[in-house]
Amino acid sequence: MKYIQTLLFAALFGVALVLPGNVSAQSTKQGVATVVRIQGEARYSTGDNVWHPLVAGKVLGAGAVVQTAVNSTVDLVLGEVPINLSYPSSTTLPSGLSAAPDPNVRSYVVYNPKVNQNVIRLFSDTVLAIDKLNISDTGLDAVGDTELDLRAGKIFGNVKKLSAMSQFEVKIPNGVAGIRGTAFLISADGSVSVLKGSVIVSVLANGQTTTQEVGTGQMFSPGNGSPVSIPPGILSSLGALFNATGFSSSQEFHFVDSAAKSYVSPTCGKQK
Repeated sequence: MKYIQTLLFAALFGVALVLPGNVSAQSTKQGVATVVRIQGEARYSTGDNVWHPLVAGKVLGAGAVVQTAVNSTVDLVLGEVPINLSYPSSTTLPSGLSAAPDPNVRSYVVYNPKVNQNVIRLFSDTVLAIDKLNISDTGLDAVGDTELDLRAGKIFGNVKKLSAMSQFEVKIPNGVAGIRGTAFLISADGSVSVLKGSVIVSVLANGQTTTQEVGTGQMFSPGNGSPVSIPPGILSSLGALFNATGFSSSQEFHFVDSAAKSYVSPTCGKQK
């Protein structure tokens, strides 16, 4: 499947695939994903299939895999550096909550997101791998090379406008989606809805490859032909998601919703 995904993406974005090679390796930095919100239960692995509780403030790099349990969500901010999360001095730590022993957890938090950050929300029963988070400085602009692997479930993305040389790819089990600065919902089955911008999705089904550009206000499902307009009710829900993850400077988010349950244990939550 990885070979098929590479061919599909190369056919759609062949020029973009070779561009990052023009940037010297010395100017390329490894980006990170900071967990800024958890509702319910989630866990993570660094790629070795050993799972750990996921908490707000955790910093993840390329190779990490995140899994959410039933009725749970996780928000990740993708960027060059970890987000420094902390309670303001006037805030009392919630009862029963203590500092985590994990040195990569930066604190339990209140955070005011910024409009120029990329956020990915994982919904219930979702498995997402972070394959690549590269950021290169060409001297003229920052070039991002992001590759996510949506193995199960669905994600909502609020991605800032990308530079011409940047690429943002979401792999799914049966294909791949190429993202330009946009707000989108993608399911592992290849269904795509776009609130803003556009997504080019290429899906392999029944031995045939279907490639579609899904534009603003459109949705697409494999096997249903061309994209169609998003029904008003779904469009309204996507708008609410965009506002929740849009990182307006006037918003304040309290990220630890429950001190009692903040992880997926080996016996709690639906396992994949």
